[in-house]
Formats: sequence, C-alpha cells, structure tokens
Amino acid sequence: MSGLAEDLDAIAAAGGYDDTDAVVEEAVRELLRRRPELRLSLAVERYRTGTVSLNGAAELAGVSAEAFKEELADRGIDRDAGFLDDSSREERLETFLE
Repeated sequence: MSGLAEDLDAIAAAGGYDDTDAVVEEAVRELLRRRPELRLSLAVERYRTGTVSLNGAAELAGVSAEAFKEELADRGIDRDAGFLDDSSREERLETFLE
C-alpha cells in the first residue's frame, strides 16, 4: 500500500469516517471551496464532456447561467444550441442511459 493509501485509511479510522471514499470526498469539497477557479474549471470540464447540463455546470461553478456561457465563450468552448436531429438525439440518450 502506498503512503497516501495508508494515510487515508488512518484518517478514516481516526476521524470517524465510514471509509476512505468519504475522506476523499470531504477533501475534494474543501479544495473546491478554497479554490473557486478550480471549481469553475471542474464545471467547464464536466459541461464539455456532457456529464452536466449548462445550468448544472453553472450551479456547480457557483455562477449564473449567463456568466457560465460567457466563461465558455472566453475559453473557446462551443455550446450546443437548438434542436438535435433524430440520430443525434438517440446518441445523446444512449450516452445518458449508460
């Protein structure tokens, strides 16, 4: 086991966590709280990969949907706009159902 894994196990045991996943989850939450720019980058990446909607990403980033749209434009990330054709809609649905 690596030193990190041993440390996580020890923190979980000493801190009253259910498991190491709970330790990591709290650590990531605290990291995102302390570094809002990282929180914004996480939201952009999750939006870019399609794991969250624009509104969901904006909420994750802690900004309005309009401000998030501006951030996407500033980063040169295209947004899907309009209606999807039938095959594209089916592909998207399959992705979300996996």
